[in-house]
Amino acid sequence: MKFEKPPVDETFDIKIVKLIIDEQYKDFLQTVESRYLYWDEVKNRKDLPFDPAKSWRLIKTSRALNSKSVNIGAYVFKYYLTYQIQKDLHEFDLKMIGGLYQNPITDFEKAEYIKNSLMEEAIASSQIEGAATTTKIAWDMLKSGRNPRNESEQMIFNNLRAIRYIEENQNKNIDKAFIIELHKIMTVKTTAEDCGGDYRKGEIFVQDHVDGEIAHIPPDWNELGSLMDSLCSFANSDKEFMHPIIKASMIHFFIGYIHPFKDGNGRTARALFYWYLLKKGYTLIKNISISRAILSSRIQYDKAFLKTEYDQNDLNYFITYSIKSLRVAFENLVRYRDKKKADKEQASVIAYRLIEKGMSKRQADLLGYLYSKESAAVSLQQYAIKHDIVRQTARKDLSHLVKLNLLIEEKKGKSIVFRVKSKSDVEKFLDK
Repeated sequence: MKFEKPPVDETFDIKIVKLIIDEQYKDFLQTVESRYLYWDEVKNRKDLPFDPAKSWRLIKTSRALNSKSVNIGAYVFKYYLTYQIQKDLHEFDLKMIGGLYQNPITDFEKAEYIKNSLMEEAIASSQIEGAATTTKIAWDMLKSGRNPRNESEQMIFNNLRAIRYIEENQNKNIDKAFIIELHKIMTVKTTAEDCGGDYRKGEIFVQDHVDGEIAHIPPDWNELGSLMDSLCSFANSDKEFMHPIIKASMIHFFIGYIHPFKDGNGRTARALFYWYLLKKGYTLIKNISISRAILSSRIQYDKAFLKTEYDQNDLNYFITYSIKSLRVAFENLVRYRDKKKADKEQASVIAYRLIEKGMSKRQADLLGYLYSKESAAVSLQQYAIKHDIVRQTARKDLSHLVKLNLLIEEKKGKSIVFRVKSKSDVEKFLDK
């Protein structure tokens, strides 16, 4: 992936500092910082106050004046909370998470969505790393519980196990043993299994997934022990408050930058991002797949890493991308909640009209549910258990609906399932 590195001019210029202090270019700087533009996005803008190089120097000086540093070993990284980042974090906490708690999905729907989200995360995280199986096949494997048939399926299976391992240990601090165990779970029975058990011994080069060129040369392997110890201390420390999303994003980036293993670093980085947010009380992270959002914007994901490294380890590029990806993932959850609410309202209306037609409440509730979820099906046993009735009564109820041409009976494996024939057949029945 080729894009231009920004010009570097670290000489101190008091004239530039005065321009910033006097807020002569406040509007221009706020425009640039709202999206945290990189050099190649700045240099051709028509609203530049000076030539591109001097305008970039103005931007970099403003960023430097507001920046804080984070040291991982001997490596120094910079970040600062722009107005836009603070606004995004506030809206994320208040509108996204707060709104979901105020208008939650039901416990049953939550359990269903969490289960699906965890599987979605396992699939998408593996696909980012090259798992070639289709999403549908992966879903079938995880839902049925069958054993993986190839390496791609094994990667997905491992990712799901790793997520569960993190959930079991979410309140613990991380150390080398924790990270090694997490990586071993991620890579067992795959070609990366030989990379497990310890940090890498030897140099590696990170290739761009698009053009195959070298995109990143990680630190020397002799530094890994001290760097990873420093990273663990940073992750475990609460001495200085940092918003959890900011810190989780940094942990994600640092694993990718340090690249402690020969393979499996991306999966491990995303898992630790997930761990940190769980540890800090963001339990709704279980309801989303951050990797699905990343997979749909893979080039931007890779660019966020490279921009940070190319622009003097400025973490804001990666932080901005992480916040955007989280927002996309949570917006999917909000859409799911709203759809569930609409489905439930639709099912209630249909059930009420069916009861008015003389149908029993049990039968009406079932038809209302199947009408709102046309692809869904229910077995005889499920229907009997839900309504606490014997199989004979359940069979009588369902057979009556089949005779009315509202349900169809199908064999699925060893079970018999019932599904709505079509929405139009239910509507015709109601209009009689």
